[in-house]
Amino acid sequence: MVSVTGRNESLDKCFSLADLHHVGVVVADIEQAAADVERIYGMPVAVFGETRFTCRIRGIEQTVVQRIGLTAGPPHLELLREVRGSEIWTPVPGVHHLGFVVDDLASAAGELEQAGAPVWMAGVRRGICPVGATYHRDPLGQVFELLDRALADSMAERIGHSGLTG
Repeated sequence: MVSVTGRNESLDKCFSLADLHHVGVVVADIEQAAADVERIYGMPVAVFGETRFTCRIRGIEQTVVQRIGLTAGPPHLELLREVRGSEIWTPVPGVHHLGFVVDDLASAAGELEQAGAPVWMAGVRRGICPVGATYHRDPLGQVFELLDRALADSMAERIGHSGLTG
C-alpha cells in the first residue's frame, strides 16, 4: 500500500523521496558549469577546493581527487568535476545520480543491495567501508547515492561558510 506521503508502506526502506538531498551532475569543466547554472537558472553554486576521496569501486580501493559544487538547498544541485579514467565520475548527458540522506549508511546500503541495487562505489576511511556515501546502480540503470547524515551536515556547513543560503 502506498501512503499519502508516497512511501510504500509494505517495504521497510531506510529513505524516501522526502529525503532527497541532491541531484548530481558530472561535468568536464566545473567552473563553466557553475557559471552556466547561475546564468541560466539564477542559482549560485559554491565550488569547493579539491579533496582526496578514498573509495571502493566494484570492490577495488582507490583514492581520487574530487571537486564539487553545490547550490543552496536541500535539495541541492551537486556538480561533480569529472575524474578522468574513472567509470564513476564520467560526464553523461543529464542527471548522473540522485542523492538521499540516511541515518544508518551500512543498513541502508545493505537494504538496497538485498533489493537488487548492488553497491557500485563506497567511501572508505581507516579501513572501514562503507563510510560517508555509497552509489548503487539499479536494474533500470539509475544511480542512487546514499549519503550519511553526518556528511550531509558537513556539506551544509561548508555551504554556510561559502555565503550561500538555502
